[in-house]
Parts: sequence; C-alpha cells; structure tokens
Amino acid sequence: MRIRPLFFAVLFPTAVVAQISPDSPMVQALRDGRASVPAPESQGAQVIVEKIKHKTGSQGDVTVEFVRIEAFTSQPKCGRVGYAFYQKSSNTFWGQFGGQLNICDDGSPPERECPGQAKLVAATARCGDGSMARDTPEVKAALARAVAGGSLTEAQFKPKFEAYLKKGVVKK
Repeated sequence: MRIRPLFFAVLFPTAVVAQISPDSPMVQALRDGRASVPAPESQGAQVIVEKIKHKTGSQGDVTVEFVRIEAFTSQPKCGRVGYAFYQKSSNTFWGQFGGQLNICDDGSPPERECPGQAKLVAATARCGDGSMARDTPEVKAALARAVAGGSLTEAQFKPKFEAYLKKGVVKK
C-alpha cells in the first residue's frame, strides 16, 4: 500500500499531525480491527471519489476503510493501521489513495526510547543527551515491513508533500 501525499493531505489538512482524536476511525480500527467512514467532503477527496467512479463506471458510494495491520506487543494499546478508499459496488480497494500509520488508542503515536534508558518516553521527547527519542525495535520493524510493501519513508514523503504545498494543492 503506497501512501500518496495528496491523499494524506486530504485526510489530514495540516502538515504535521501530533495527535489524532481517540474517537477517530483510525483508533477505532486499532481497537476493533476495522472501521469505515464516508469519503471526506473536502474538494481534494471529492476529486479522488470522482476519479474512482469514472474508472469503475459505477456511481456507488466511496468510503475510506481502516484496518488494523498489527498490534504491538511491547505497547499493547498501540499498533499499525492501514487505510484506503473503497467502493463497495465495484468491490474495489484503491490502495494508491491510502497508506499506513502507527497509532495508540488515545490517538497519540507510540512511545519511543532513549539510549541507555529502560523507560519509554513520549514520541516528541528529547533524551538526556539532547537527541530525539527513537522508535522502538518493534516499531522500526513495522515501518520496515511497510516500506518493503511500497509505503514511503518519511524522507521520501516530505519532498512530495512540500511540492503539493508549493503548488497550492494543500494549505498549511
């Protein structure tokens, strides 16, 4: 499932998402295994919906489907969730308009680790040596599997997203 910058920007209109609402469909999918919502009403999402309907030849509703990919064992209230547009009438998932992310049941990202420190810290924490906390081995492994499956790394995603900002497709 390869994440597309435009889709990410359609779902998350700000450039940085620090925390997602605990009642969001992503968190619901983490807890329940699956969640579904109508496609967003934003102009960008509706362009995607129209392209899907044109491609399938069906005017059936398009939703955004969320599924739990895995729950983390070291942080049991956290895991990896995937999402994509879906048209039931054509039974078609549109993975090119989707992606994956790590999330916890309170809407925050998984905690991270600092070198030489046993206790996990908030994702945005600085370590005692001044460095930023880093992903745990389990989270790193989940990210590596996603990238191996076609998702973009943060380094690959950022320039693509910034290009959309420069073109005015996405507003900060």
